[in-house]
Amino acid sequence: MIHDGGVRGKLVRYKKTTKQNWSDLKPSDFEKQVLKTGEFFEIELKTNTLKKFVEEIKRRNRIVSDGVEYGSHEYLIIDDNNKKQILKQILEKGYTDEYWNLIKESMPDIADKLVSSQVQEKKKKVICEFQERLKRGGYSETTGDDSWQRWIYENNWLFGVNYKKPIKKTKINITGIIPDYLFPTIDGFVDILEIKLPSHDVILEDTSHAGSWRWSGDSNKAIGQVVNYLNEVDRLCLEIEKNIKTAYGYDLMILKPRAYILIGDNSDWGDAKKEGLRKLNHSLHGIKILTYADLLNRGSQSINLEIIK
Repeated sequence: MIHDGGVRGKLVRYKKTTKQNWSDLKPSDFEKQVLKTGEFFEIELKTNTLKKFVEEIKRRNRIVSDGVEYGSHEYLIIDDNNKKQILKQILEKGYTDEYWNLIKESMPDIADKLVSSQVQEKKKKVICEFQERLKRGGYSETTGDDSWQRWIYENNWLFGVNYKKPIKKTKINITGIIPDYLFPTIDGFVDILEIKLPSHDVILEDTSHAGSWRWSGDSNKAIGQVVNYLNEVDRLCLEIEKNIKTAYGYDLMILKPRAYILIGDNSDWGDAKKEGLRKLNHSLHGIKILTYADLLNRGSQSINLEIIK
């Protein structure tokens, strides 16, 4: 087939009788080595693949017709024992793009699996780094390249698949009291996130009432900040929507945004304290407090679900 971008075609292997009509051929499993009468399988060759295929045939034809040219030549034989080393050499010599494009053209299913595997490995490394950061401690809330705010926003997938890339306040030129980043949802709305330190207390036992819990001072302060953010975002909603459209091209609706506060670590909490946080969270409207352990668990679970799929 000749098209605007070049030429493409197919390699077809078939078995037919003299009475068999071409249109009656039925696809066979590509992996089968023995074909029944009337079966075939085919490999699509797109422009670049077909070009390379023809070039390699011509190169081998020269060897068959003219013999091996005088001098020293190298011929590569790939088998199960050396294929890993050969792939490594291809990547090290800078043929990554060419190799990757060839895989995507000729084996799209395998390419998808490779991409998925690569993403999985990166996410696993993020989870390990998250665990190490929590163990090591000492990271700033907002200051520096290794601050929690910067790290969390770079790895916002930990919150799940509901969010697109965070929107920077500075890029949309909003001067009101709103958080440094807004989180656009995949269904066209906006949520906000306030980040505090994992070392902060989240809730404290209310000693004046048995079995009761109360917000810590750090949590109370964060909740107050978020309430102000929500009011300001609501007041500036039209301006924010317009500026996001200009800066990012997103058509978003600023309508009753939800707010999340990331603070503290509940990994060593007992059941009673965890129940206390759930009850206090239930009393908030449009605001939810998450601990760093909760976020770590969300990220780990999202990886596990992708592996199961």
